Amino acid sequence: MAEEPTAECHYACGGDNNILDDDSCVMTGDGDGDGDGDMGDGDGDGDGDGDGPCMGPADCTDPDLPFCDMASGECVTCDATPDGDASCAELDPATPVCEGGVCVQCAEGKVDACVDTTPICDLDAGGCVGCSDHAQCPESACNLADGNCFDPASVVHVDGDNGCGTGDGSDGAPYCSVAEALGASGVEAFIILHERLNDLEYSEMTNIAKSTAIFSAPGESPITKGLGGSPGITVSNTGQLFIRGIEVSGGPNAGIAVNGGQAWIDECRINSNTTLGVSINGGSATIRRSHIVNNDGGGILVDGGGTLVLENSFIGGSQNQRVLDIADGQATIGYSTIGAGFGNTSRSIACVDGANSVVRNSLIVSYSDQPEIDCPNLQQVANFTEDGSGMMFDDLSEWFVDFEGGDFHLSGTHPAEIESAATWQTGDPATDIDGDPRPMTDNSSDFAGADRVP
Repeated sequence: MAEEPTAECHYACGGDNNILDDDSCVMTGDGDGDGDGDMGDGDGDGDGDGDGPCMGPADCTDPDLPFCDMASGECVTCDATPDGDASCAELDPATPVCEGGVCVQCAEGKVDACVDTTPICDLDAGGCVGCSDHAQCPESACNLADGNCFDPASVVHVDGDNGCGTGDGSDGAPYCSVAEALGASGVEAFIILHERLNDLEYSEMTNIAKSTAIFSAPGESPITKGLGGSPGITVSNTGQLFIRGIEVSGGPNAGIAVNGGQAWIDECRINSNTTLGVSINGGSATIRRSHIVNNDGGGILVDGGGTLVLENSFIGGSQNQRVLDIADGQATIGYSTIGAGFGNTSRSIACVDGANSVVRNSLIVSYSDQPEIDCPNLQQVANFTEDGSGMMFDDLSEWFVDFEGGDFHLSGTHPAEIESAATWQTGDPATDIDGDPRPMTDNSSDFAGADRVP
């Protein structure tokens, strides 16, 4: 109409009912202004789909255009409203951020919705996800099992030298032992372990029965070992262990025993223990960028249906032992250097049945004349082995910096074929054991094993 008649509401058919509730008076005309009575919607398509002017959000049923611009009467995206974030939050509190015209959970600088087990914003997807790397939790550590960052308030310090004994776990008044710190913690514990003077070890029985992170203090190299015949660290079936930068050595039993629980072992050195380096019995362990070398009873045992993920690590030594023994369970091995010593029982990888296990992009050797791999049905992909290369490795080969000492870095006199034996694929590690970059392009040739020469 040329002029608005009055300020109050008017209804097409009277009775205080809108046209959707009462269209009895719309017979010869259809309300779209063309006088043709076709019951159309005024958009020219004749389908009557109600795409005419909106009067509120209830009129905007297209999920791509969920908001009503009252000024134009058109359904629009969130960025066409006066306050996109507020519009999104009102529409659905679960997606309170307007990003590129779409309501999402989070965006750069807008991460209030990312809490608990989804503390990280996936900027590409606009959604909150669990953490997957400790670097994503700069004030603590990532619970890689559940996706949450450890509460920074749970962080405590252990220093066996620095005035411990009456401490509260702070940096200036630390606890004396890991056991003391665990006893004082709540449902989860984050322990920063400091090295002791003169390379003294923490000698104690450490049992992990809850979510626990044990990290070395920055720039320090703490050492721990078992006490009274116990492993250095035992993870029970209720425990989750996240350990980084710790040396577990010289103990009277295994370095780390995973008995039904879960362990993530990063950048650790587990050596010179009386039995195994790592024992997995019915639990699971993920080991990355670690040295598990020269343990008297071998490197890693997987038993009781346990599982192992091994990546970018040195495993082995000159002992007459099975370095990686898959007795009952399965293993996924990538970019690792595995070396066995002399003797008839010496093997780099041994198993009963490796049908569910795979080794890729790895360097596998043995001093012994026996086969370095004795594992039927093991899937092998893009490895360098003595058997596959036709080369013989022995104590005169000098392929490594100090094989008998447990230093499996390539010496520079290694066979050139090692440098192109592996094939990098998406999902493989971005660096080697020392942080040197890998190719990062699918199907690129790469060094087999944990070390690549820059």
